[in-house]
Amino acid sequence: MQFSKLPIAAVLALAAAFVHAAPPETYPGLVVSKVVPMGEYTLTYWSDAPGTIAGDALGARAPIPCSGNNDVTCSGSHKAESGICNQLVNSLHSNSGTVIGDSPRSICLGQGGNQCCVSWSAAVGSLPQGDLFDAAKKIFSSCFGATISGLARNVNLNGGCVTECLSNRPTGCS
Repeated sequence: MQFSKLPIAAVLALAAAFVHAAPPETYPGLVVSKVVPMGEYTLTYWSDAPGTIAGDALGARAPIPCSGNNDVTCSGSHKAESGICNQLVNSLHSNSGTVIGDSPRSICLGQGGNQCCVSWSAAVGSLPQGDLFDAAKKIFSSCFGATISGLARNVNLNGGCVTECLSNRPTGCS
């Protein structure tokens, strides 16, 4: 196909079709709050969509006593590649002081449908990324294989007791 013989409007329409051919992934109840390029990958921060009440909003009531034991259970579904999960966990540690927004729910590192996400079961307010490291590292170490999916219960985030997950999706952690 020779673009030089096509009218400019036709070339622009064709280009627009290619751009819109692959819609971005969407997850009900979540919106992208920030996207940060990280080498060949993208770090995506997901937050609760305006007007939704996802999970149990811990900030609206007294904190739940929590052992902070990070009790791990591995899963056979929603597995992410271990290499990209390792990079995500390391990013949580190396960027431990980076404060994430007021209603964060997950952070995903990925490229073209291949992603690893750390997510948590309830909105806990703004927190440093490093607060997610211990449970994510424990899930990674306990569930290590070519692919990883798991959760840690009794995770203390901002004084609230939540479940933290490591998987290929930013939702579904309960």
